[in-house]
Amino acid sequence: MKIQLPEVFEYHDEHGNFAYVRDGVLYMSSYLDFEKLMYSLTYLLKGDVCYYCHKPLNSGTRTLDHAFPRGVGGISITNNLKPCCYKCNIDKGDLLAEQYKQISKITNKQRRRQASINARKSNENLIKKWGIILPPKWYECRREYSVIGNITSDRPTKNSTKYKRLKQKYDTYHKICRPVVLSSNRFVLDGFMVLFMAKNLDITPSIPFVTLENVVVIVL
Repeated sequence: MKIQLPEVFEYHDEHGNFAYVRDGVLYMSSYLDFEKLMYSLTYLLKGDVCYYCHKPLNSGTRTLDHAFPRGVGGISITNNLKPCCYKCNIDKGDLLAEQYKQISKITNKQRRRQASINARKSNENLIKKWGIILPPKWYECRREYSVIGNITSDRPTKNSTKYKRLKQKYDTYHKICRPVVLSSNRFVLDGFMVLFMAKNLDITPSIPFVTLENVVVIVL
């Protein structure tokens, strides 16, 4: 899949990390924080108006919402991030963006509450079936893969909170419930802990991979 990008973008930090957009492709250095980069690009692309209530935002009121929430496998890319106000972000919770928009139109509080319950039950059933809820064209599941990553001092551990949450979901649904995000040249942008957990399982699981066709990581 391709992520949404501005026509022109350039960034440098104090550590020598960089990112820039040329001809519809995002080039970034390997040690740049991918999630923070996506946040910056989303604000640049989508402005300062709440996606849900359409109220203007400022630096003190704006947040970013995952249209497909993290809890259902949502990833931090510009296509999935929406500027919104704090209230809408809290009210939406773990609903999908389109679910929340439809439920918000219901004026009766009891009916609105029941609609939220029904939507969450529906999402739970989809998680049981697929492990994640993302547009099918965004990802593919593979058991065999070859990826590249940085060697750092921050080595993953089975005792970490992130690992335990991933493992708990796997034990519950018997599926990998978080995708691995790759650049077009197979560099891991997000989801290294998923790969670490998969290596520690007794079986070779099917892993959802999101490959960003217009992102290239430059390894120096």
